[in-house]
Amino acid sequence: MMRKTALLAILSLLFIQGILGQIRPARQEMLLYNYSHAIILLEKAFSKGDPATRLEAAQLLAECYRRQNNMAKARDWYEEVIDKGSNDSMNWYYLACCQRYCGAYASAKIAFLKYDSLAPAGGKGKINAAFCDSALAWQKRKPGFAIRNAEELNTPQSDFAAVFAGGTIFFASDRTSSKGEQVYGWTGNAYLKLYTADILKGDSSITRFGKPAEGPRVFNQSFHDGPLCFNRAMDEVFINRTIELNDRGRHDTALVHTHLIKIFHAVKHEGKWNKPEPFFLNNGNYSVGHPALSPDGNTLYFVSDNEGGCGGTDIWSCTRNANRWSEPVNLGKTINTPGNEMFPFVDLNGDLYFASDGHPGFGGLDIFVAKKSGSGWEAPVNLGQPVNSPSDDFAFAFMPGQSQGTFSSNRPGGLGNDDIYCFVVKPPEPKPAPPPPVAAELPKPVPPCLAVGKTYRIENIYYDFDKWNIRKDAEHSLDSLISILKEYPVSVEIGSHTDCRGSVEYNETLSQKRAESVVNYLIKQGIDPSRLTARGYGKSRLINHCNCDANVICTEAEHQANRRTEFTITGIIN
Repeated sequence: MMRKTALLAILSLLFIQGILGQIRPARQEMLLYNYSHAIILLEKAFSKGDPATRLEAAQLLAECYRRQNNMAKARDWYEEVIDKGSNDSMNWYYLACCQRYCGAYASAKIAFLKYDSLAPAGGKGKINAAFCDSALAWQKRKPGFAIRNAEELNTPQSDFAAVFAGGTIFFASDRTSSKGEQVYGWTGNAYLKLYTADILKGDSSITRFGKPAEGPRVFNQSFHDGPLCFNRAMDEVFINRTIELNDRGRHDTALVHTHLIKIFHAVKHEGKWNKPEPFFLNNGNYSVGHPALSPDGNTLYFVSDNEGGCGGTDIWSCTRNANRWSEPVNLGKTINTPGNEMFPFVDLNGDLYFASDGHPGFGGLDIFVAKKSGSGWEAPVNLGQPVNSPSDDFAFAFMPGQSQGTFSSNRPGGLGNDDIYCFVVKPPEPKPAPPPPVAAELPKPVPPCLAVGKTYRIENIYYDFDKWNIRKDAEHSLDSLISILKEYPVSVEIGSHTDCRGSVEYNETLSQKRAESVVNYLIKQGIDPSRLTARGYGKSRLINHCNCDANVICTEAEHQANRRTEFTITGIIN
């Protein structure tokens, strides 16, 4: 009997060691970014382990799938981890991100607010909860594009970032092109290669393409290649490329790191492409990639996680003068956010299209457009559905001189992971005749209008989402108020209001900061501070039916009506 008990104990110990033997190598594979290998080991550990081991395996599986950008499976594993008792704030945050990515905005909002209750510093939970409300409202907008899946280009693997090059397109793909091809441990697919396909005219209003083939051998190496961009003359190319390292950390864990993205440059000479050479921007400490040329070929936009940026990856630019490139310049906080901006594209008008997960959007990466404004940029505009979706949408590009082009997305219903989609811009609907002009609500400077206790709306005072600084387009209306205050001896309260989205505390704080920014602007223009009071009312004084507590769905314009600034005459100065 003792011998049998001892044997069972030994077998149990060996079983536990076997499970731990799957967790430990799984962690090592994750250190090496071989998530596809780690998932196999972790799923075995989860199916056979004790409760503590199952919780650890579930946590690691959630991370692996999130790193692979498989948000549906990551969501399931984060739910598993939370169901098993984890109350780590980041599990709630990542669950919310995955739910939003899958289009479950109501559930995502609840999870973001739960995260905010556990980690309120910075307000990231409240901000993302408000993004969920915005996405629900944006879904009611009329689409400005017609789209189709470019099935002739796509595979069950990733196909993305098409660029137009004369009568052909180039795009990146990790499809398997030959037997025995090396597999990338992060995704479990082949390494990225550049492919090309002819553009077919056909009789469709949306572009169609011929059968894809591997791109020129000079463009493809043994590791990742793509995406790329050409100049308009098609005799210069910039290629996104990574180089494989000899020791990836298996023998020295101090060497573990991701492969850095670099840009390579080549020119065509006498009809043949030279060997691509490293571009001067490349660095051993950070990535430089996603090249995009301006129409004149003298400004290169690119993406980097270099220090000095605004967040994860930012869009930068450098300019060429007499074949010499300037030092890189960050495009600034109008374009870049604490999140990730990537895949820039510049159309013939100089407008910048790019993907971002930091500006208000539908879920993962959304596509935005920003127009040039002097030396800077106007606020980016979300392109809306159907170009954008709760999933990742990116790599937008027009066919030169046309109102159609391509973008990429990993939304459900495609052929694979990332797919290439074609789009055509819909013509705008005829607008009704404008109504006759009405008098502005801001009163003319005559004393009968300026009654103590009376409140007046200051028109056209708008703020960027979650911001309180005075924008350029608000200065004209504030200058009218300054004229009144300089002509008449009155004291006023500046009252700022928000829409119904977000918590009471968040909106009161935001509106107070907005009211204070108006007061500060007036003081800088010479108004005596003793005549001014700032008051933030938050969402306590809504002027329409948009009550979020009652789950009323409103358009963005209806929400904007509540985001207003007013002034009230509080006294006459003797």
